Amino acid sequence: MKKIKTLSGVGSEIKYEHGFCIKWGKTKFSISDGNVDDILKHFFKNKNKWYPLGASETEPMQGGLGEYMYEFPNLNSRHASAIAAIMCEEKMIEAKGKKPILLKKI
Repeated sequence: MKKIKTLSGVGSEIKYEHGFCIKWGKTKFSISDGNVDDILKHFFKNKNKWYPLGASETEPMQGGLGEYMYEFPNLNSRHASAIAAIMCEEKMIEAKGKKPILLKKI
């Protein structure tokens, strides 16, 4: 099981194993390899473009990964924080900045 922090470095530790079986604070969820592929192909359409994380639970940033999470059953904008951190750790995407946090496909 790997342990990482969110991209902001604030909040509960993220624990994950075998793909995307995730425990983040008291929240447990998973996302399929197919969903990860969908994010890489359809959200990160342009490899050279930086996209906002936008994971606010109450007001996800328009065009951000948080908003895109609503495409998947049982996920919402808040889950984007953990998913993006794992995708960075697994070298699928890179991140920069703090407010806003920006993401780009590797």
